[in-house]
Amino acid sequence: MPLSWDPAQPRSWLLALLIWLALILLHRLTLYRAFRRGPRGDAVTGFAWYIARIVGRLVHHVTFENAGIVPDTNDPGGLIVVSNHTGPVDPVLIQAGCRFHIRWMMASDMMTPGADWVWRLADVIPVERSGRDLTPTREAIRHVKAGKVLGIFPEGRIVTPPREIRPFASGVGLIIARAKAPVLLCWVSGTPETLDTVRGIITPSRARVRFVERIDFGGETDAEAITRTLRQRLAEVSGWPLNDDPLPPRPAERRPDPFLV
Repeated sequence: MPLSWDPAQPRSWLLALLIWLALILLHRLTLYRAFRRGPRGDAVTGFAWYIARIVGRLVHHVTFENAGIVPDTNDPGGLIVVSNHTGPVDPVLIQAGCRFHIRWMMASDMMTPGADWVWRLADVIPVERSGRDLTPTREAIRHVKAGKVLGIFPEGRIVTPPREIRPFASGVGLIIARAKAPVLLCWVSGTPETLDTVRGIITPSRARVRFVERIDFGGETDAEAITRTLRQRLAEVSGWPLNDDPLPPRPAERRPDPFLV
């Protein structure tokens, strides 16, 4: 018997309800599968990745340069992403340009307790600024040797005044030398000039993320030499001057940036 729509018949409304529920289920399953194609293969982080891409495109009008050197896969093998640090949105934009998950190193004193779920979701590696605890360094090396991707901002915090290259922490060279993994060097520019995390993410900009090159240091064991090479290369590409003065302590009244080495 052919189905027909008759508003007077309860079965017609039941059929309409079932079709509506089926469409919602299909829509959610489609979204679920799409999110599962994100960097870590799970729907939650996949959803976060798509949000990062939307924010990058609509709020920051980000352009990705030389993106052809970035592995177009969720599993590129051991890799270390090294970038300058211009603002709170930097890790969001870099992650938006990569299909693989980047596990960032982050200063533990910036990990506000109210955002614990964010740190767990991002799977950050907390770092003590004193440098006396080598546990984060060992964890970073283990992570890369396990075939995963690590992210480091070796200047240590957002650079002020902007458009300068400040000293790199030697720890980046140590991790690269011990992990024996290639480096994906990035140059970020054009982001909002603020230390405030929320403002840095929601303020419109014309950001650029240039994937400079992939560098394989091979058997190089001199951590200082690796660090100098990366810093010099970033200065050459950006055209920004090298400023050898260490960055001053962050003003106490500023909201901390949560993505620091």
